[in-house]
Order: sequence, then structure tokens, then C-alpha cells
Amino acid sequence: MAMDEKTTLRENGLKVTPARVAVLHYLYSLDEPISAEDLFRAVAKSGIDLSTLYRTLNAFVEAGIAKKEVGRRKENLYRLTDSEVEHLMVCLRCGKKVPLSGCPYHEVNERLERETGFHVLDHNTEIYGICPECQKAR
Repeated sequence: MAMDEKTTLRENGLKVTPARVAVLHYLYSLDEPISAEDLFRAVAKSGIDLSTLYRTLNAFVEAGIAKKEVGRRKENLYRLTDSEVEHLMVCLRCGKKVPLSGCPYHEVNERLERETGFHVLDHNTEIYGICPECQKAR
């Protein structure tokens, strides 16, 4: 169930603007990540220009409202942040995405923090391969 867009923006320290409300409203309606270009086409009727859209998406990522991922064609994709980190197995042939349960990287992040002093805030991992159905189709 989608939370009120204005409340989400305020709770994350962002100014409420018509562009941010429109983009967030559209992101709430999605089940899959979307490219900035596709999102731009979807919200174009609201009068948002492309540079405003990119600034809005960057603000959402910095505030933790959205995540940026890399798609099959190596384009940036955006989605709302879930309560859990989600890692995906992605088939390079059919595009099927299978979420992995749990996060195998928590221990790695802790080790990286100890070794480098760098504080890890987030990570995103997609593992590319060929799904069982596509392997059988060969």
C-alpha cells in the first residue's frame, strides 16, 4: 500500500514540489525498476523536464527513497527502496529476474568497513547468468 507522497518526502527531509510528488506517485505504481527515460515519458504530461527528473531521482536516491540499479542494457534503472536489500539473479537471454533471499554481503560490508574505514551505506547486486528454462531451450 502506497504511503502518501507528501508525507514520504517530508519524512525524508525533502521539499514537497509538484515534480517530486508526480515522480514518487508514479514510482509507487511500479512493480519493476524503470529507466529515467521511460519515467520521463510516463510523467511528461506533468510538465517535468528531463534535468528536473534526474535531479529528483538523485535526491530520492540520496534520501534513501529510491535505489539506482543497472539494467540488462547497462542503463540506470530506478525503483523505490524496499525494507530489505534485494539481490537478483538475472537471465541474460530472457531477462527473467529471480530475487535471492537474504543478503550474502553483510559480512563482506563489515569486513570492508574494518579494512578501509569506509562506511558502507548501501549496495546493489545483480548476478547475471542463464536461467534453467533458457538452458533447456538450447
